[in-house]
Amino acid sequence: MPVDTEVLVADECWIALAQLHKTHPKKKSFSALEILDRLRQEKIHSEVRRGVPPHIYLHNVANLPPNSAKYRMFYRLEDGTYRLFRPGDDSHPDRRGKTRPDRDDLPSRYHKLLDWYEKEYCARSVRSVEEDDPVLQMRGVGKEIWADEGGDAFVARERAGWSDNLEGKDAPAASGHRMERVWKRISRHQGEKFYTKSKLPFTYSLEGDSGLWFYREGTRINKKLWRGDLEKAVARCPLDKVTEIKDCFDSSYLFGLLMDPRISNKEW
Repeated sequence: MPVDTEVLVADECWIALAQLHKTHPKKKSFSALEILDRLRQEKIHSEVRRGVPPHIYLHNVANLPPNSAKYRMFYRLEDGTYRLFRPGDDSHPDRRGKTRPDRDDLPSRYHKLLDWYEKEYCARSVRSVEEDDPVLQMRGVGKEIWADEGGDAFVARERAGWSDNLEGKDAPAASGHRMERVWKRISRHQGEKFYTKSKLPFTYSLEGDSGLWFYREGTRINKKLWRGDLEKAVARCPLDKVTEIKDCFDSSYLFGLLMDPRISNKEW
């Protein structure tokens, strides 16, 4: 039976995809047709409304340029399938919409589905990242070293043996501090319009701390700029020519980003 509450089209599509995830927990993503079929089975409304297909394909999809609606409820994979958006996913810089339905907008029968999403689906995604991360898997390794001496005591003992002249040792740390300052400025200005040296406009968005995506006329460049390339370019600043960082990915966009006053901030 259709529910009495008028459910938003975006929320109705989210319910269908969430039900698919919950019913098939081992399947990572679903096609648009599978989502549509599940929506029909759910029978939230007596018939499929005209706005459903564009919400599945576009309006709900976080990592696509928005066309009016700016929701971030779905995430589109490279094979064209969709999954629910989860913390840590990248999204188009022009999207600032909700990532899940508001509880007050859902009939009470779907409140448990929202609880499942918040407490299980999102939490499971975080656990998955930790399980796949070789660095995080090393937590606790070597703890026997501190069995007879606390970490603070060890650091104090090591520092006592340092020479007074630390200029050479501080150089790499200074470079790291510089990168952190630059990264904070880059994070602060994501989504704003920048220009290449030839005056072509572009935007960008960060993907966690691993790197960033450039966008040209709302279309995402098909390869991510990894933080390693960014650090390499920052170490060479100030830059006079794009060719100075030609070994870095998307050097024209990278040059425009780093030599913009918002990012250089009079540091170079």
